[in-house]
Amino acid sequence: MDDLIRKVRDVILKERLIEPGDRVLLGISGGVDSATLLFVLQEIRQELPFTLALAHVNHLLRGKESERDEEFVKGLADRLSLPCYVKRINVRDEARRTGKSLQHAGRDVRYGFFDALATEHDFSTIAIAHNLDDQVETFLLRIIKGTGIRGLSSIPMRRGRIIRPFLTTARAAIDAYAQAHQVPFVEDSSNTKIVYERNFIRREVLPLMEKLNPAIRDRVFSLLQDLTAINRTIDQKVDALLRKELRRDGEDVSIGIRALTALDEETRYRILAGLLQMIESGFIPLREHIRLVEKVLFGSRPNLSGTLPHGVRVKKVYERLFFTKKAPAVPVKEVFPVTIGENKIDSLNLMLHITEMDGPPAVLSLVGEAVFLDRDKAGDLSVRTFLEGDRFVPLGMDRPVKLKDFFISRKIPREMRRNIPLLLSGRDIVWVIGHRLDGRYKVTADTTRTLKVTAIMSGP
Repeated sequence: MDDLIRKVRDVILKERLIEPGDRVLLGISGGVDSATLLFVLQEIRQELPFTLALAHVNHLLRGKESERDEEFVKGLADRLSLPCYVKRINVRDEARRTGKSLQHAGRDVRYGFFDALATEHDFSTIAIAHNLDDQVETFLLRIIKGTGIRGLSSIPMRRGRIIRPFLTTARAAIDAYAQAHQVPFVEDSSNTKIVYERNFIRREVLPLMEKLNPAIRDRVFSLLQDLTAINRTIDQKVDALLRKELRRDGEDVSIGIRALTALDEETRYRILAGLLQMIESGFIPLREHIRLVEKVLFGSRPNLSGTLPHGVRVKKVYERLFFTKKAPAVPVKEVFPVTIGENKIDSLNLMLHITEMDGPPAVLSLVGEAVFLDRDKAGDLSVRTFLEGDRFVPLGMDRPVKLKDFFISRKIPREMRRNIPLLLSGRDIVWVIGHRLDGRYKVTADTTRTLKVTAIMSGP
């Protein structure tokens, strides 16, 4: 058995990339890497039985050369009696439509096609011919363009249905096998053009680095393995904290501030970036965005907030940090007179039902949406929201307190305070609706007339 076949077979078995009876779809361009992987997998099938099929995307970018590649792949499939699926799409038009680079648009088209085929035809695995040199080139590109620790992990051997059996194999070994075994393949003329970043790395940068260290590829791969282990440890910390601290409220998410501030910088960065993407899937968190979130997080004031792209807001509410796309509630400043009967106040999402009865009620233990008032103590009733300087005497206390202090003691967020309805008698607060009655208006044994006030809140 050839050394390359033995190595790839051992990788497949050790990593369990392919199991007996699997249905494997090979993404093939017709170049030396994917063509060689095809013939290596054909050999391994003699020992490990699995089904194999080919998938090719014609990007319609290189005229006759693109047509040649498509016909070549179809010919290989016919020669080997393998099913072959082909997609033809003008990737240049797709790039314009989506605003992506040609390379990015082409990659998305390919992986989308492969995934759709796998779902439709029940392929368990999609094999891609990425190799060790691809890992090194990606590593160098990311360093040059700028990335954090997270961006320096190795390309995974498996991700979902995608497998990469050549990932630890150098391109030189692939080329040597192709030459020794006369593997047919086609040359992509664009691979020689150094205007493309990856080609520049491959043809100009890496040869210079090899002059300093001929084993540069192995050294980079070893470093990538170390970085991947570090990233795995950090991600485990992220997952553990999110399981413990993350809360969801509809589309909003929040996390405990104490746990967040106790983390190291990199773990905290990943959690904050992840929370932003939970709120808005299209959000690409940059360091500047995380710095803004951390200004809110570490600020000394208890109710700080900040605005980010995509309409995302971050706000600090006592012990928790919230992420939302909801606009802040607009304060309601009107005063609404209310009378016996039903009183609908749309701007406060409030229905207030008031009834009058003789004497004190037989039972006072009502739920928080209703209160009883001494009718003779209550004058003309109205509803408004919080104003600076408001005071009332909470039931159970014998002196006035600032309404602001009451809200703070109950940890009611600042932006909610001006939308909590207040029932007034004249200028006095009778009831902080849904929270506390003013003790001066409670019914007693001496009460001769009673008002029952029921509040029904609706909407946001």
